[in-house]
Amino acid sequence: MNEASILILIAFVFAVLVVYWISIVISVIYRRRRTSRLQKIELTFAEIVSGYLYNDPKDPLTLTEINKTLNRVGIKKQNKNNIQFLIGLMIRTQRTILGTNFYKLQKLYTQIPPYRVSVNKISSWSWYRKARGIREIYEMNQSQYLDEIFKYRNHKNIYVRREAQIALVVFLGWESLRFLPYLKRNMTLWQQIKIVEKLYDLYPTPELKWLHRAYKTERLFGKKLLMRIIRKYELHAETGYIVDNLNHEDYEVRETAIYCLQTFALSRSKIKYIKVLFEDISDPTQQGQLLNYLYHNSEMDLDFYMKQLNSASDDLKLSIAEILWNNGYKEKVQEFYYQQYPAKTEMNVE
Repeated sequence: MNEASILILIAFVFAVLVVYWISIVISVIYRRRRTSRLQKIELTFAEIVSGYLYNDPKDPLTLTEINKTLNRVGIKKQNKNNIQFLIGLMIRTQRTILGTNFYKLQKLYTQIPPYRVSVNKISSWSWYRKARGIREIYEMNQSQYLDEIFKYRNHKNIYVRREAQIALVVFLGWESLRFLPYLKRNMTLWQQIKIVEKLYDLYPTPELKWLHRAYKTERLFGKKLLMRIIRKYELHAETGYIVDNLNHEDYEVRETAIYCLQTFALSRSKIKYIKVLFEDISDPTQQGQLLNYLYHNSEMDLDFYMKQLNSASDDLKLSIAEILWNNGYKEKVQEFYYQQYPAKTEMNVE
């Protein structure tokens, strides 16, 4: 490599370093300005919310003034990043406000920007943007867009339909259960838990007429969701629905029924009915779970346990024998096991 080539290489490296350092300086300056702008938007929004919720009658804050103030700090249609930042502020603020102020803030959100940004996301081809738009709408409690969200309750994408179904719960509460029989796609365990928690947080008072109507659903995920609602709200009068699903043909429905049943102490008549259903449960593990529930939540029933001891699987027999043994029926257990072996023939000893 000659001297000219070395000089060219050095010049190239130097130029790259200059460009690199210039880009760093520009990036730092941009971030500082951006941070300052966002802080100004946040402070302005906080002042607007405070002034709106606690309006001074002598100097009322009008919507015209609010929109002009937001416009001055960069909340404009062309500034999408600023609008998205404002949406985040609106959602966080909505989560912290309760009572009358919650509804006042909800009304304010319908009259100020972000210029239908969230609802426009629903029309996007991207499932991510659709789901995000729906979530932003229900997080800000913008119920005026319910009709636009409703059609996505059976969307092929799991995330889009999940957010749409949660939105129905947020906007309609217990009434949203009337759509349960018409949902076509499976609802995952996570979705069920999310819906139950959201319903409980926003609508703590049960409206049983909608629950009773939803009992008609034949969807397996619907049955599991309803049982989880009964458990969460501790609806003792509705435990019959859980008991009726203990011997369902589907394994997961039975599993959910047994899990939800453990929250409740049942009446003698329902305990008696469970004992009738016990033999219809095909899975030994689930029989064992139900046996454990019966043992801890009902009186000792010798006839029932002896019947099961003679007909249950080997693994279950061991559990039943342990229950009988620990409750003073050692002779019954010994007698049962002696009967399992043929009588020994007597041997003559010379």
